[in-house]
Amino acid sequence: MAQAKKFQFKLPPFFKTFWGKFVCSFAATVLVLGGVVAGFYGYIFGELDVEKDLTDDETGITKQDYHLKGIENIALFGVDTTDDEMKGRSDSIIIVTLDHNKKEIRLSAIERDTYVTIEGRGKDKINHAYAFGGPALAVKTLNQNFGLNIKDYAVVNFSNMVKVIDALGGVHMDVPQKYINEVNVWIGKYNRQNGTNVGTLENGGEQLVNGAQALCLARVRKSVGGTNVRAGMHEIILEACFARLKEKNVLEYPNVAKTLLSLVKTTLKSGEVTAIAGKVVLSGYKMRDAVFPLQQDWLSENMINGIWYRTYNTETGNENIRNFIYQGILPEGVE
Repeated sequence: MAQAKKFQFKLPPFFKTFWGKFVCSFAATVLVLGGVVAGFYGYIFGELDVEKDLTDDETGITKQDYHLKGIENIALFGVDTTDDEMKGRSDSIIIVTLDHNKKEIRLSAIERDTYVTIEGRGKDKINHAYAFGGPALAVKTLNQNFGLNIKDYAVVNFSNMVKVIDALGGVHMDVPQKYINEVNVWIGKYNRQNGTNVGTLENGGEQLVNGAQALCLARVRKSVGGTNVRAGMHEIILEACFARLKEKNVLEYPNVAKTLLSLVKTTLKSGEVTAIAGKVVLSGYKMRDAVFPLQQDWLSENMINGIWYRTYNTETGNENIRNFIYQGILPEGVE
């Protein structure tokens, strides 16, 4: 099964964002399409929930040889909770790489069940790091296990994911038919938990889905091939959000941006957002993505003490992650 693909959708040439926190791109969009960021700057960024920078000890960065000039990495965490404090497990983990050398944006989705070492906790699923120690420990776990240099992060919880997509007026998606039965089970659970009446999806195919339906699509796993496929769906939903953004009238951006920025926690400052967006807007960046560990690095034994994990060859697997993030290289045969 192929682990990476090139999106057919061409992203706006200003990508500096992340799962949930992709909303910062709205500021760049205002700059590009309307030239009115200055007028709305305080209005938009007044809602940005900025957290303190991570210390060197918190990041756990050790491999200096991977700190390449022109490469910026941000960790995106979608948290499996409806708690406003964003406590819980990170059900979605995506490393966003801005490669200013190759003019690329690379999304590296990490399977949530990946078996890694979590400082102070031993070996466990990577998504548990966030539950154990919040975004700081989650970032440190990524850096220590894969040899990365991530310093910034953004977090959105799944409750806010619904608000993000609803603020966009829903997103257009080509829903595979094999998702329908399981997604409707999740929609039923969502309705019972929230006292809502979100409609089910009758059939697959091109359609406009609302925030709750998109959230339930992101949870589908058993009927579509497991957590590896689900990690890819998170990226597809992100792509759909950008596509929806392109349909918006520039006059709608300030209010939508203000709403979306209020739903995210991040270490990125407003000045950093606009500075990076300014770099990216100068030329069109292409977008690529991959799900890690790559299938070729999987190990056959995944049951440990009765619990299922995604085990993999850490030597080749971690090298493949770094090669993609820092050089944009995937093994031969992986597209």
